[in-house]
Amino acid sequence: MLRDELKKEISRVAGADIEIKLVEPERSENGDYSTNLAFLLAKKKGKSPNDIAEEVAHKLRSAKSDLIDRADSVGGFVNVWVKDEALIKKLSKKLKFDKQNKKINVEFVSANPTGPLTMANGRGGFYGDALANVLMKVGYDVTREYYINDAGNQIRLLGESIEAAEGKMEEKKEHYKGDYIKKFIGKDIEDVVKILREEIEKSLEKAGIKFDIWFSEKELREKKEPEEVLKFLEGKKLVEKKEGAIWLGDAVLVKSDAEFTYFLVDLAYHFNKFFDRKFDLAIDVWGADHHGYVERMKKGIEA
Repeated sequence: MLRDELKKEISRVAGADIEIKLVEPERSENGDYSTNLAFLLAKKKGKSPNDIAEEVAHKLRSAKSDLIDRADSVGGFVNVWVKDEALIKKLSKKLKFDKQNKKINVEFVSANPTGPLTMANGRGGFYGDALANVLMKVGYDVTREYYINDAGNQIRLLGESIEAAEGKMEEKKEHYKGDYIKKFIGKDIEDVVKILREEIEKSLEKAGIKFDIWFSEKELREKKEPEEVLKFLEGKKLVEKKEGAIWLGDAVLVKSDAEFTYFLVDLAYHFNKFFDRKFDLAIDVWGADHHGYVERMKKGIEA
C-alpha cells in the first residue's frame, strides 16, 4: 500500500530504523500525510522534536524520491505531499475490474431539437458522460444514448412558432421566442428539426461528449410502439377509461381527443430499452424541471 511505502521511504531518508505512524491531517495545507517521527527520535538523539522534524523535512526535500513531492515541518511533525504521478500509478494498478456482463443504457441531455442547448443541458451532458465513463471503467457494457424528441407537441409548437414569425398566425405565449426562429422562415419543419439536431451534435462534440445512439421518438411512433405498450397494459388490466381518456393510475396515457401523452410515449421508449434491446439497467439523467416526473415514471415502469 502507498502508506506503507511512504513509511519505509521516510524512515530510510531519515536514517531511523523505527516504526512510525502516518496520519492524514485535517487541513490540506498540512500535507497529504503527517508523521510523529521527530517525537520518537527526540529522546534517543537528545534534540527537540522541532529540530529533528526540520532536519528530516530538509532531507526529504533534498532526496530524489518517486513518492514524495515536498515536505515541511510544523510543531514537531513532518508533513509530506505525495507526487501526483505516484498516486496515478497506484490507482492504475489497483483499479482493475472484471467484466460485469451487464448492459447499461445511460440516456442523457436529450434536449428537444427546438432550439440551442442551455446551461442546464450542459450540466446533464457532463454528468451523464462522466457516469458512463465510470460504469465502463468498472466493467459494464455501456451504451450512451440521446433521445430525440422529434415528434409530438414540442415539434408542433416549433412549427407554429415559425409560422408566427412568418406572419401566418398569431404568436402564442407557449411559442418559442428568439432570433434563431427567424432564420427558419420559409423552411419545412422536418428540415428545421434536422438543422437543429445537427447544431446540437456540433455543440456536444465541441464539449467532448459523444453518443453511441441517437434514438428518434418519430421512429418509435412510426413503429407503433406506443400502441403496443398500451395493448400490453390493457392486457394486464392496469388501465381504465374515464372522462373520455385512458388512465394508468392518476396519469393520462391517451387524451380524450385520442392524442398520446408524453408519458405513454416515454413508457414505450423504456419498454424498448428493457424488452426489445434487453438492457439490464436504464439510467435517465433528467433536468431539474423533471423532478415531479420521476415517481410517475417509476410506477409506470414497475407496472
